[in-house]
Amino acid sequence: MNRSDFSFLETMFKQPLDSINTHVLIVNQSLDSQLISIHENIRVITMREMGLSKSRNLAIENSTKDLCWILDDDCIIETDAISRVVAAHNEYLDAVLTFKTITPSGKGFYDYKKSFYRHDLKTIIPVLSPEITFKRKEIVQSNLRFDERFGLGAQFQDSENLVFLEEVLGKNLEIGFVPETIVQHDAITSSDEVLSYRLIYARGALAGRRNAITAVFYSFKYVFFLWRKGYERSLSVLWHKMMVFQQGTNDYVSGFKRPHENDVKQ
Repeated sequence: MNRSDFSFLETMFKQPLDSINTHVLIVNQSLDSQLISIHENIRVITMREMGLSKSRNLAIENSTKDLCWILDDDCIIETDAISRVVAAHNEYLDAVLTFKTITPSGKGFYDYKKSFYRHDLKTIIPVLSPEITFKRKEIVQSNLRFDERFGLGAQFQDSENLVFLEEVLGKNLEIGFVPETIVQHDAITSSDEVLSYRLIYARGALAGRRNAITAVFYSFKYVFFLWRKGYERSLSVLWHKMMVFQQGTNDYVSGFKRPHENDVKQ
């Protein structure tokens, strides 16, 4: 967002701009910042609307290469990561391949498995954005897009990756995990704010998307999780957070648009 020069690319790739030979498509969300590329391999689309999923869909629509890799501008690409991604996609036919992330301290973001496996609805839950790579043809031909109701800048400000990967599996496409590290990211993400209203509201919407009936059970389960882990002990606050969860479910199922986070808290 609001980028006016390409210094962030040099940080991401850990090399001077003129040395980056990868094809990069940047979606720069900004109302006033200008970002213009004179480099043949770097393209820029300025987007006036806000929304993480909107920008990703725009990037997919305008991508031209066989393989795509979703990256945010706060990621650091590991040495030889691109060649590893290419080699993995040449080895495995899966439409989507996910990889590993390390933190600045060098530790794995999660306790990843040590061998290749194929994801299911359970294992895709913790997958991070910069771990996702895919064969463009498979995604486009299957008419797969990010749900623009989910993600930062949208009504439900979380779970966009999970919803997308669920849709991939729903199209009977395979998602593989490759036990190789390709990116570095801070140990905390926007999905770690377990007490925030925006995340609870989004989790309620996600539960409603899966099954409106069982979503009530998951609202109790989430609140119990907050209490059991010691995140919140006040019963009145826990009750309110459960109501926010259920509001997310109701708004998703009914299609009601609630544009402001403050509306959720009331």
